[in-house]
Amino acid sequence: MGRPEKPLPTDQFNRGLLELASWLRERRKESGLRYTDLAARTQDTQHPCSVSTLQRAASGISVPRLPVVEAYAYACGASVDLARRYWREARAQSRRGPSVTPVPRLINTPAELRLALQAAYAKAGYLPLREMERRAAHGRLPTTTVSRMLQGMTMLSRSQLQAFLEVCDIPAREHDDWLDAWQRAKSAQFHRATRELAAAVQPRRRVIESERRGYGHFSSLRWSRHRSYQGYTREAAAVYADSRIWPPLGRDPEPERPLEARASYGH
Repeated sequence: MGRPEKPLPTDQFNRGLLELASWLRERRKESGLRYTDLAARTQDTQHPCSVSTLQRAASGISVPRLPVVEAYAYACGASVDLARRYWREARAQSRRGPSVTPVPRLINTPAELRLALQAAYAKAGYLPLREMERRAAHGRLPTTTVSRMLQGMTMLSRSQLQAFLEVCDIPAREHDDWLDAWQRAKSAQFHRATRELAAAVQPRRRVIESERRGYGHFSSLRWSRHRSYQGYTREAAAVYADSRIWPPLGRDPEPERPLEARASYGH
């Protein structure tokens, strides 16, 4: 069995980390294996670990990486799913998560959806974004997209949300509620953009529904081309890209050109 392990630190305030370290030590004790044996067994996994890495994982000093915990449990013949749950609890307690968690069935706006996803991400143990991308596979969950979503700069697509729920181990029975919440948030975002578009367009410049449908998100290039078609010059469109306040028609920074001259900017 080798030398006995050092006692767990008494000054560790992360209770989840102490429970994780204790659970790992108990699994190794039950297996009757030494750390050299565990390290040899992890060579068959996707994340082979050294003896020192496994020892640090059960030291209770800091939260180890999830692949290390999974390899440790696999080498001991223990439940990898249970090891993942202990790890997530330890990670969640190592940071301060959101104080408010919206219920998916009550979500109606993008801000509420983002707050709920932040809470789900915290409950999942703040899994590193690169690890999330690797587990989602096939490029379904890019790290940059998830990072921008958590910062409130964008929304996940429907397929990306599905991958996010799977990686965070949200029960499958709850996925429909999350997807319905995403649809309501997406609709709220679209309607808000549509109202701004309608307010910017003069009554005599009618915008048909097929043109409005493509502008759920603001894009300087797309909006400048669209507004040039509606009767504004590109210079006025460039001003709107920053301020989103349209000058009255006929008061553009430069004399308005004939519509025939601007036909190439339209549809």
